[in-house]
Amino acid sequence: MGRRVCVLIIEPNAHMRRLIGILMGAVPAHEVIEARTPQQAAALVAERAPHLVIMDWSDDPTEGVLFVHRLRRGEIGRADVPILAISPTLHHAVLESAGESGIDEIIAKPISAVEIIARATDLIELDRRRTESAEQAAE
Repeated sequence: MGRRVCVLIIEPNAHMRRLIGILMGAVPAHEVIEARTPQQAAALVAERAPHLVIMDWSDDPTEGVLFVHRLRRGEIGRADVPILAISPTLHHAVLESAGESGIDEIIAKPISAVEIIARATDLIELDRRRTESAEQAAE
């Protein structure tokens, strides 16, 4: 990866944010920014244009759903930025809700370091390919 990679972590738990941030060093993410809530994250997305958003997808993801909808409509940053959600469960209703909202990938807690690094790497690569395709189309 020849570009500087920025990852935004949206997670209410400070210890979990720190853990995910450390794991992103293996991606490698050159910059990791953090937010406790989707509202805090909205300003960061517009300001920093992350290449990946990793977010908590709790039992009541209403705030997260609104954030993802605003992002996907292009109201706060790039509409196509990949999103990796972390959920306490992978119940069918959770997967359906996440997919309908615009989440690219979802993994369950407790997280596996290997899995989150692999999924983040894949999504950052997807973002790189999308960006390169858009740049070539613009030429």
